Amino acid sequence: MNIPIDQISTFDRVRQASRPQVDALVASIREVGLLNPITVAPTDVGFALVAGMHRLEACRMLGMTAVPAITLDLDANQRIIAECDENLCAPTLTASERAEFTRRRKAAYEALHPETIHGAIGGGHDQSRQLGDSAKAPRFTTDTAAATGQSERAVQRDAERGEKVSDEALGMIKGTRLDTGKYLDSIKNLAPEDQVARVEADLSPSEPNEKRDTAPDAPVDPERRKLAKLTTDALIDEVLGLRAHLADEKAKSARLKDEREDLTSKLTEATSGEQGKVIGNLQRQLHQLKGRIAEHQTAAKRWERKAVKAEARVKELENLPIDMGAL
Repeated sequence: MNIPIDQISTFDRVRQASRPQVDALVASIREVGLLNPITVAPTDVGFALVAGMHRLEACRMLGMTAVPAITLDLDANQRIIAECDENLCAPTLTASERAEFTRRRKAAYEALHPETIHGAIGGGHDQSRQLGDSAKAPRFTTDTAAATGQSERAVQRDAERGEKVSDEALGMIKGTRLDTGKYLDSIKNLAPEDQVARVEADLSPSEPNEKRDTAPDAPVDPERRKLAKLTTDALIDEVLGLRAHLADEKAKSARLKDEREDLTSKLTEATSGEQGKVIGNLQRQLHQLKGRIAEHQTAAKRWERKAVKAEARVKELENLPIDMGAL
């Protein structure tokens, strides 16, 4: 259904829209339209966005007053889980973003299923159950792994980073050279104020001879070396360009598919009358001719093999010693 854009709320989203990505979608939607509807959930005052922030903002920038949407009956916690799942399935998240989304998802999931909280009693859960154990209500790591395609161990790791690294430190790290899982693990056990102090110090300009936190002998892919020299904006432009190219290719594929279906329809019509009978007879004759050619080719190969054997026999006879006395 089409939902008025001014009735869709994006309040309390975990992640806000990226302007470069929105600009790329504006160009795509202007050319081929909105291929995938956004997802919303009804509220007391309108609708809350569940998935499709960038698509929504692109439609708004194009001056659209309504947008195609799928509606789902979800409460606030279910909306958070849906938003987190959509983003956690994306391959472009940084370590800090994965930590933040996983933490938010865990809080919402445990609010919906308090019996899954570690140490909770009831709901058929054993406090001592391990990863992968089955229960009536799946534990958080099991449910998240199934929804996002990650391993339970990876989910547990990201949740721990999100819970132990403070919001202030995560905000400072996000999008910087420190935004790695290894760095988050190195500060997660510090006090919040010490985390912030450490990040501030590590983000200060490096000394010329400062040893980098990488293995010195690790091989470096030339393509990765080239990308590493690009600025953040240049990398974003590179990704957006690839996405725009992908959208163009998808549009071309859709047009070619329509053309193929149209040609198939015309061919069906052309072969349904007297002309179709003539074509059918010619095809049968061609099939018979191919069969006869195959038979002749088989016979020719058979005679070729006999000729080879005969030539070999002649050579054997030529090489036999001649007994003149017998003659």
